[in-house]
Amino acid sequence: MGNKVAAIDSIGRHNYAAKGHDYDPYLRSFIKGIPTESTESTWNNEESTDSILVIRGLGGGGQKAIRRCKAEGRDFYAMDTGYFGNGKHKTWHRITKNNLQNLGPIIERPYDRLSLIEYEYTPIYSGSKILICPPSDKVMNLFNQATANEWVNATIEEIKKYTDRPVEVRMKPSRTDRITTNTIQQALANDVHCLVTYNSIAATEALMAGRAAISLGPNAAQIVSETDLSKIENPKVPNKDEMMAYMAHLSFCQFRQSEMEDGYAWKILQETYT
Repeated sequence: MGNKVAAIDSIGRHNYAAKGHDYDPYLRSFIKGIPTESTESTWNNEESTDSILVIRGLGGGGQKAIRRCKAEGRDFYAMDTGYFGNGKHKTWHRITKNNLQNLGPIIERPYDRLSLIEYEYTPIYSGSKILICPPSDKVMNLFNQATANEWVNATIEEIKKYTDRPVEVRMKPSRTDRITTNTIQQALANDVHCLVTYNSIAATEALMAGRAAISLGPNAAQIVSETDLSKIENPKVPNKDEMMAYMAHLSFCQFRQSEMEDGYAWKILQETYT
């Protein structure tokens, strides 16, 4: 495996020019902080190389690059929206080696970074209904699954085998709605017993809000929560110590742009994935 790290720009995914950029600013910041040879590139340029890749999102050549890397055992780093702490602006960005999310194990970490997002533990409590938060079709395609709508229909049929609770489906709103009038926190506060998803970070957001979560795909929350729909009436939930350890762990799996640029993100990632 080569030592060069190449950031893959998902051409066409963002209108950089409208924001005064000529390249993905987060990819640029991340590779600036890597103390080895690194470059800005595209999947077309790196497809036949052995460079370690940094890929943000699933647009452009991102999904093709991830598929190829997984098939060939080629190392890559996936960058996307952080697990928590983001509001109007995307301050935090998760970065994961060879997966879309950190799947554990939990690494013991100090709690100091949790203060940056003002996190306070909320005990798990229950409501009456099931909230389904489906993934995007892009995500389902990457994992060779059915479409999001097909997944929802199949999941509802499976849920009905184990509970007669009402089921509500929350399709992913636009980003503007998600942070203003239709937040996941508002949805969770509306009498929810348990959230069901595939690999959405909504599972972590549910746990943070004191709701049970079931993850049916590769999801960071699977470390501390339920993965079996047959247990939906009494799903596994983390206690306070487990939740605090989980949150502290994830706080070292996401980074601010300044932490990418000064090399802190790269340093922590090398310690995490040893």
